[in-house]
Amino acid sequence: MNNDLRSKLDRIQRTALVVGALGLLLVAWGFVSDRGQFYRSYLFAFTCVAMFGLGSLALTMIHYLTGGFWGLAIRRQLEAGIRTLPLVGLMFVPVALAIVTQPEPGAAAAHGEHGLAGNYWLYPWTDHALVASDHLLHHKEPWLNVNGFLGRTILYFVIWLAMGFGILRAARKFDETGDPAAEKRAKYISGPGVLIFALTITGAAFDWMMSLDPKWYSTMYGVIYMVGCGLAAMAFSVVFTSWVKDHEPYPAFAKGPLFHDLGTLMFAMTMLWAYTSFSQGLIIWSGNIAEETPWYLVRAETSWQIVLIALAVLHFALPFFLLLMRRIKRDASFVVPVALLLLVMRHVDMYWQVVPVFHPTALAPHWMDFAAPVGLGGLWLAFFLNRFKAHPVTSPRHDTAVQAALGHAHH
Repeated sequence: MNNDLRSKLDRIQRTALVVGALGLLLVAWGFVSDRGQFYRSYLFAFTCVAMFGLGSLALTMIHYLTGGFWGLAIRRQLEAGIRTLPLVGLMFVPVALAIVTQPEPGAAAAHGEHGLAGNYWLYPWTDHALVASDHLLHHKEPWLNVNGFLGRTILYFVIWLAMGFGILRAARKFDETGDPAAEKRAKYISGPGVLIFALTITGAAFDWMMSLDPKWYSTMYGVIYMVGCGLAAMAFSVVFTSWVKDHEPYPAFAKGPLFHDLGTLMFAMTMLWAYTSFSQGLIIWSGNIAEETPWYLVRAETSWQIVLIALAVLHFALPFFLLLMRRIKRDASFVVPVALLLLVMRHVDMYWQVVPVFHPTALAPHWMDFAAPVGLGGLWLAFFLNRFKAHPVTSPRHDTAVQAALGHAHH
């Protein structure tokens, strides 16, 4: 890594660290002044930040299975994203604290259309009295219980870290020695790894977000979050590549069809996100089951519908239209604003998924809803850049693979 690139990344890292620290200080003050709101905002922020590390792992495994120039060009930032997963795991600690503690007795928490009220910070099933008095919650207790929730989350992160760092270890050995067995080992991990990842991230989405409303369920929910993680990581890769494209060795990557390929993949993921989201809504609307429809009624028949309309227009329709055009995808100055828009809308989507359950009657944003993602996001970005700078951007084997891919690329 040359000095100009390192200097630029150092500046971005310092800015991210300062902004993140200020956001975390505000959130820490919120923890003291309004602990319930702190936990709600923090959970929303955590699900946003987790997308980038998890999406990096998913895209890395997909690239090892499918190949292509796009993955070679952004492999180093995806690997740095995987290296942030330990930090993401540590960020879960406040959520775990909300699970094992309760508000003062009598501090009731209204919960969505189902009207579950009890002493809990986030999840109704953590209130033993409420579970004992509700037949459905009692029926789900073998899965929705504190020990099971925390144990599964630990298991999810152990599996993700094992797969991610197994791939990183194989990739490093290949870069250092050129041993083809190391490259094959990364592919062998990625094959079953994609399936294991799909199962574990589905479980994580069910636990972290869907169980906020334990009487509502959707088999599509995990898929929607998984696609969103991949889209967030891809959009971030487009933005990051635009930051470094003028510094060696990135001009060699960027002169090819890189932004066109990344833009096309963003286009595909945007359509897949819209398809899965629409399919979930259509299935629930067609079924018209009392346990399923309230989740959408809250989001479609109150002021939350503003967010729903924004998602339809800015998360799907506008990016879909813009990314249809080849000129936009091929030019970094055009495709990067689309990627930035998608990054913003990924956060809006997570807000729409998590927060309405706590404010079912109306959209009611709180300042901690902004401070928490800024704080966690700034800390994540600073750590990401630290991990990116700590490892070589290129190697002789990597350069050879990139040149070979460029030779076969379609312009």
